[in-house]
Amino acid sequence: MTLTARIRFSLAALVLAAGYFYLLIYLIGWMAAHHWPSWWFDVFSSRHVAAVTCLVTLHTAAVLLAALPIGIAAVTIARKDAVLLGLIGASLATVAAVAPSLAPSIWPIVWSGHPVFFVTDQIKLVVAVPFLAWVLRRASSNNRFERSRAASSAGQGGD
Repeated sequence: MTLTARIRFSLAALVLAAGYFYLLIYLIGWMAAHHWPSWWFDVFSSRHVAAVTCLVTLHTAAVLLAALPIGIAAVTIARKDAVLLGLIGASLATVAAVAPSLAPSIWPIVWSGHPVFFVTDQIKLVVAVPFLAWVLRRASSNNRFERSRAASSAGQGGD
């Protein structure tokens, strides 16, 4: 990769990280502000399980909604390296989001609450964009069309 390509790749990663960071803040806040449906508590055995399930479901939906446009942009910008670009952007955004919670006054609160949720949330934040970029890259039909056209051309004796 040339120097200018590396610079463009790095700038794209920074822009995608900033976009993902702001989309996460907006969408997670928006989803958290929604009230769960009235029938939700009747489905689960306890209110605690219902509340935790609702929060995890809404948070996961918000992360995937935030990751989707960033994954599309990563595939558009760097088709071959879209997963790497998504991973770098998501990692930068996750570090920016988690860094304030590492303060000595906040960290004990985070860790004593539900450390499993904290760890799984960070994994979701990092993995969502590269996973969606991989899915979007694999789902596009351009590669299949080119392969089938080349195979039919070779089968007919053409170039």
